[in-house]
Amino acid sequence: MKIRNIALGILALTLIGGATAGADEVMQTWKGKKVRVVVNEAELDGGGIQIDGKTYLPIRALSDTLQALIKAESDTVHINKPNVHLLLFTGDRNAMKPFGNVYQGTYDFSVFVQVDNLRTKAHSIKTTVVDPQGQTVDALVYKMTDENRENFWYATSPFKIDFKSTGQYKIKFYIKQTEDSEFELLSEKAILSMKKE
Repeated sequence: MKIRNIALGILALTLIGGATAGADEVMQTWKGKKVRVVVNEAELDGGGIQIDGKTYLPIRALSDTLQALIKAESDTVHINKPNVHLLLFTGDRNAMKPFGNVYQGTYDFSVFVQVDNLRTKAHSIKTTVVDPQGQTVDALVYKMTDENRENFWYATSPFKIDFKSTGQYKIKFYIKQTEDSEFELLSEKAILSMKKE
């Protein structure tokens, strides 16, 4: 039983790193089978592995899908899902107007972010605009002055975006926990760009 627990621990660590070669070997050893994982109609890269009726999922791949912060240590995985609200607006802070779906053209807008229940450090934050083809059009990064803030509000400088394509543009908000870690997606909002009739 102890060997089985060690093997399952190796499998979990392999999945956390996103590697599949080692996972395939463990899967064959324990007679597991690959399973597809679909979240909000999008298939998760790498899928999961089912062993003895239990499904094991790659934690790192779930990070963006769950829009949660994940920190893996040698024997513990921490998952933090803070509340993140995004509001898009035009004008200055004294005369804000909501900003949403648009007709093709160039627009200026800012993103107001409210974060609460953040139970981990935040080294820096990033807000991006992604076009319907999945290309990043613009990005703003801000280094936090107090990494231990559980609640904060943040407003970006104005974005000036040419909505030249029709379809959904995504506003994505990320947090980087430490200087050496990667940015992790915590929230996104869609703007529909429509053709003028």
